[in-house]
Amino acid sequence: MTRWRMISRAFLGAFFAVAASKSWAQTVPDEKLSDDPTKIVTKLGVRYSDFGTVFGSVAFGPVTKINVSISEDDQWRIGGSYLFDFGIVNISASEQELEGGVMQTQYAIGTFVPLAAFGIRPKGWFLFPALGANYTDGRISNSDFEFADAFPTEIASKGGYVGLLGLKPISERWTIKTAGVLSAGSNDYSGFSIGAGVTFNASPDDSISVFGSYIDNTFGQRNLLGISYTREF
Repeated sequence: MTRWRMISRAFLGAFFAVAASKSWAQTVPDEKLSDDPTKIVTKLGVRYSDFGTVFGSVAFGPVTKINVSISEDDQWRIGGSYLFDFGIVNISASEQELEGGVMQTQYAIGTFVPLAAFGIRPKGWFLFPALGANYTDGRISNSDFEFADAFPTEIASKGGYVGLLGLKPISERWTIKTAGVLSAGSNDYSGFSIGAGVTFNASPDDSISVFGSYIDNTFGQRNLLGISYTREF
């Protein structure tokens, strides 16, 4: 059994064990859009781009949840969220691989603020400004060495980011989504990411999304185009 399958099965087992406990997981229906980053709900999903990913969250009451994402190429993300009156605060740790074999590890704390809560919905768009602080570490293989993987160059940066997520329902079942983030930090670190997609709500609890994104920062670049399925509980 591959490491990916072992991790995935362990994650799924733990997920369903917690989700099955109604005394812990949120069971009250939420009228927010399925892509709303301030939605506190228990969910499980699968995503495929260049690799497979299992992701999900478990809600502990109406304001708290934990979030986990594990990919078959050993990329991962884990964190937690707490919903305040002004918006949601997220903390996370993650690792991803960029082009050229660069491994980027990041620790972040940030927030999404729903402008609709203040009566701001220009042209029917749900807008969520985002900002936060992060610590980023990149391991870059040095191609001047014959054994490049044994002599990586490490770069660390402390900084922050600002961004905007936009959701536009175009019918009861279809939602357009787009996002952009700018980041900067110490050691001349800078970067940006953009993304866009569309979500089809097959039922109140099931959604299918097609998306694309591009990341470009000091450590490298990354293109993704994929599809995902999410089930809420």
